[in-house]
Amino acid sequence: MAKEKEEKKETKKGGHRATYSTDKKKGGYLVRVQGPNAEKFAGREVPVTLKSGDEHPEKLTGLIWTGIDKDSGEKVALYRFEPKPRSGDIPF
Repeated sequence: MAKEKEEKKETKKGGHRATYSTDKKKGGYLVRVQGPNAEKFAGREVPVTLKSGDEHPEKLTGLIWTGIDKDSGEKVALYRFEPKPRSGDIPF
C-alpha cells in the first residue's frame, strides 16, 4: 500500500495537482491548483485529490487568485468550481 502511494506521488511530481481549499473570505471551498501552469485551468474539468488519495472531477469556473507557494516555491492558483446538484435539487 505504501509503495502504491509513493508511485502515485512520483507521477504527480513535476505536473499539476489540484486539492480542495477553504475559502476564508466567503466560507465554503475552492480548488487549489499547484504546478508550472496553474493559472491556465479555468473552464476545464480536473481531478481533485482528497486527503484520502481519492480523486473527484470538478469543473473549474473562475480564477480567483494566483501566486507563489511559500514552502515549495511553485505557482499556485485558486479557482471557484461548478456546484454539483444536491439530492434535494434533482428534478423528478
